[in-house]
Amino acid sequence: MTYSTSLRAIISALCSLFSNRRSSLLMLAVYAGLLGAIYLFVSTREATVSQLVLTLVTVIAAPALFFVLQAVSVSYTSGPASRGLLKHTLKLIVVCIPVIALTLLAVYGLNKIHTHPAVVTTVRYLLLAVISPLLVIQLWISAGNNSPRAVVTNLRKVVVSAFAPQSMFVYVCGFLIFALAPYFLLHKTLTVQRPWLELTLMVVRLSLSALLILLGWVTTVGALANLERASRLKS
Repeated sequence: MTYSTSLRAIISALCSLFSNRRSSLLMLAVYAGLLGAIYLFVSTREATVSQLVLTLVTVIAAPALFFVLQAVSVSYTSGPASRGLLKHTLKLIVVCIPVIALTLLAVYGLNKIHTHPAVVTTVRYLLLAVISPLLVIQLWISAGNNSPRAVVTNLRKVVVSAFAPQSMFVYVCGFLIFALAPYFLLHKTLTVQRPWLELTLMVVRLSLSALLILLGWVTTVGALANLERASRLKS
């Protein structure tokens, strides 16, 4: 029952993604802007005044675009994603700041532990790749339907929903697409004799990896939003 419910939520999120062209185009535009801001930040050297200004702009733009993308990802399964987008984005930023701070504090504490390195590394990866993302996504979903104060009031329910079996299953399925598939695609070694063909394959692999990351993440967030909505309707 758990798996069938999760699969239905994933399929519904995929259908909503491809049927809602307005939201899909908005996601692609924001995602392209995010990737562009990250590239400019990495590639820009801080030497001249204009380069310093560009670096500052990208430092502000990249996080802003990231949270706009999350706001669209949370809401596209329930209707037009552009309504109240700015307000929704600000709410997402507010509710996830404590989680980010606690995660950084926990990672700092783990880095101070020098015994049992295998256990520490495993806990660190679970914290960064599973626990914090699941909790943050559920907080975003809850913030989309409530005020930040109401989210804090219902924090216990948010935590329970974040780590429910259905949510875990959806996240694992999405993780295979937005994390593992791009990783293996980019790290797959291909022997090509012609430089132009090698460049073409590299561009294709980078583009496909970027699309898989977007598709997998957006579908995961949308499916989790579907699960939360179904649970709310039952109660």
